[in-house]
Amino acid sequence: MSEDQDLATLQAEISRLKDENEKLRASNRRWMRIAGTDSLTKLPNKVFFSTALLPQAISTANADGRPLGCVMVAPDRLGEYNQKFGRTGGDEIVKGVSEFLAENVEDDEKLVHIDGANFVLIVPQGDLTKTRRRGLTLRARVLNRQFECGGSQVSLTLSLGVVSRTPSPAGSSVVVKDIVDEFLRRLEAALDQAKQMGGDRPFEDPETEF
Repeated sequence: MSEDQDLATLQAEISRLKDENEKLRASNRRWMRIAGTDSLTKLPNKVFFSTALLPQAISTANADGRPLGCVMVAPDRLGEYNQKFGRTGGDEIVKGVSEFLAENVEDDEKLVHIDGANFVLIVPQGDLTKTRRRGLTLRARVLNRQFECGGSQVSLTLSLGVVSRTPSPAGSSVVVKDIVDEFLRRLEAALDQAKQMGGDRPFEDPETEF
């Protein structure tokens, strides 16, 4: 076999191994989603949030007669970083934000990676004031943090959607799934409003009975 043939065989084998590796990664990502964990951040994902974490938090809040708050958090200008540094740079930002948020979660709170660059912090006993205050704390602390992106260190600001729900009256009929869906809808709308107002701010949904 000639050197050219040896090289061609080696290149073909490398290509085959790369294909197999990518298939394995894709399979792992699917299993991570099924297991309820995001493959990039290793945080609970939207499926686990919607089917387990938030329903449990709602049921507990209703049983205890206490409010429940959530903050949807997203870094601003991620599209610019994606454009400048590519998808890898954007993933670095998302992973860095997940690590920052995880470092700032209090003992009774839960952190979830919903999708893309969107995260949710579940705040037990979180009325609107307490939940907004938690969001503002994150917004202030992120200013002291540098994030790795494409070999550079970048600063970030955060947009936050703040939603709180008062407990259902004792004895009332409650469909938890409907409340979960409404929580998500309100969180997404509040976050979108914060971004439309220029970002680097919270926007709170004033309605607490739903």
